[in-house]
Amino acid sequence: MTLSRLIYISAKPPLPSGEIFEIQQQAMRNNARDELTGVLLFNRTCFLQCLEGERVTVTRTFTVIAADDRHHRVELLSMADTDRRAYPDWSMGLLDVDSPAIRVVLDEVVPGGLLPANLSGENSRLLLDRLRGVHLTRRTAVLPSLRPAAMPDLTAPNA
Repeated sequence: MTLSRLIYISAKPPLPSGEIFEIQQQAMRNNARDELTGVLLFNRTCFLQCLEGERVTVTRTFTVIAADDRHHRVELLSMADTDRRAYPDWSMGLLDVDSPAIRVVLDEVVPGGLLPANLSGENSRLLLDRLRGVHLTRRTAVLPSLRPAAMPDLTAPNA
């Protein structure tokens, strides 16, 4: 099996309230079945997603995503074989780039913001590598150094 990592960006149309969480739940079910992992970053206008898994499965999944009406102007930024998964425990992490902790990393790596014109394969890989240290919580995504002690870490068992 050849392990691959694919990163793409797409324009996101306005979605009904809560649909982003439905997308995440569907992706989590499908990705668990297909042994894929990854993360989906989003803002009001874009999706940036990393998919990891067996090359054929990643490619097939990307083809389905590119045909989905919730994605417009899909652009492949990077496709490469890898020795290990960057997000081994996330069937599909969901990160809102408006979260303050995510914004700190985004502004450092991609100063112009999450827009197709500002992203390349190189800086999208760097952004996703930097975001691996982000912890998911019930309300937002925060870097470990910024997470208040009282805020639960949902990546921990029984959180």
